[in-house]
Amino acid sequence: MDAKKMSAVRWPRVISVGNAKVKIYRNAEPTNAKGVAYILAWKGTEGRQRQKFSSEADALAEARVKCAQIHAGRIEGAEMTRGDRDELQAARTLTQGTPLLSVLAEWAKAKQLTAGNVIAACEAWAARTGTAHKRVTVKNAVTDFLKAKTAAGKNVAIDHADSFKRMNADLGDLFIDSVSSRQLDTWLSQWDHPVTRNTNRKRIVSVWRWSQRKGYLPRDARTEAEMTDTAHEPPPIIGIISVQTWTALLSYFSKEHPQLLAALVLAGFCGLRRSEVHAQTWEDISLDRKNLRVTSGKRGTPARRMVPICDAAIAWFRLCKKRKGFVCPTVSYKGQIKPSLAVDGIRRIAKESTIPVEQPAGKIQGQPRFPALPENCFRHSYISHRVAGTGDIARVSLDAGNSPKEVNRHYRELVSEEDGKAWFLIPVGNGA
Repeated sequence: MDAKKMSAVRWPRVISVGNAKVKIYRNAEPTNAKGVAYILAWKGTEGRQRQKFSSEADALAEARVKCAQIHAGRIEGAEMTRGDRDELQAARTLTQGTPLLSVLAEWAKAKQLTAGNVIAACEAWAARTGTAHKRVTVKNAVTDFLKAKTAAGKNVAIDHADSFKRMNADLGDLFIDSVSSRQLDTWLSQWDHPVTRNTNRKRIVSVWRWSQRKGYLPRDARTEAEMTDTAHEPPPIIGIISVQTWTALLSYFSKEHPQLLAALVLAGFCGLRRSEVHAQTWEDISLDRKNLRVTSGKRGTPARRMVPICDAAIAWFRLCKKRKGFVCPTVSYKGQIKPSLAVDGIRRIAKESTIPVEQPAGKIQGQPRFPALPENCFRHSYISHRVAGTGDIARVSLDAGNSPKEVNRHYRELVSEEDGKAWFLIPVGNGA
């Protein structure tokens, strides 16, 4: 602005918006290169406020901002300097959309928890857990988990296929690090039976723990799956079968389904668990030495425990023509030879087997050949009859891979001593 225009301007200048007014004074300023300074003056919350500028344009721009703020009722905002507003804007940029007060509250809490060592604590956490984890969906995590277990020789993908299929259907599209324990509890609530619920809970805990080890979840805390509720299970029902039923089963399967006889003998004469029967190989069975070595024991039990084979079991084993490889019949699964679920097949066949009986009207109707076979009845019957026949709980628990406490609690006094001894003396050819 030239001298004529400057002399034409009347000072102080007044900028107004509605009833709000801000005055600009032009004063001599020896320390300024131009020799003048522009002073803004307005009424704030604490009386008359002033702010100095060296540029008339800057003074005019700031006066208009403050006047608009005062008119809008934001008189406190008018007391902010341009530097204050720049700092506020920079702070909001740093928070990346998170409210500034929330960030400050979180920082204050972190400062309190770390006694002021926020950066050091963060660096220690990053060193321990890694600065980031790879985000994957539940479906991808389950797929990778099953591939890893299959490669390690575990039959998890086959044995628990239904659980993982439902997990993928209901939760598969969610990122595994975003699924909360509340969501998982809601998912588990679809199973009313406590044992079934807990079984499916074991599956999600396995997947979540594995994902944590592989870097799909933070490693510094318990997983959300581990924080789900465990259902209270009632005392287990020890379902057993009689010596007569056991004799009839041996005779029937040796004649009608000889390919399943060895699995039946393992379950009833040797007391192997369902999964142990399915994994057992003939190479770990010695008929001459009258013992077997469990090929793949249950996790948490003696991995390669030895189990004695009674004379009756040896005689039934010798009826099996093929005594190499897996004891159970095999199936092809994705190009690999796997043992079939023979114990499940035995129970299904026994349930479906009937005896034709002539009715009074001359009609022929099928009657069940066998009574109902409870789940795990072969192993339960083995332990119960051995305890009754020998009275040696310590030895039975060692052979069965159970604790003496569990055997004493669940399997005593279920059968007589006479039946206990008879169970292990059934000769080949004796049947119903």
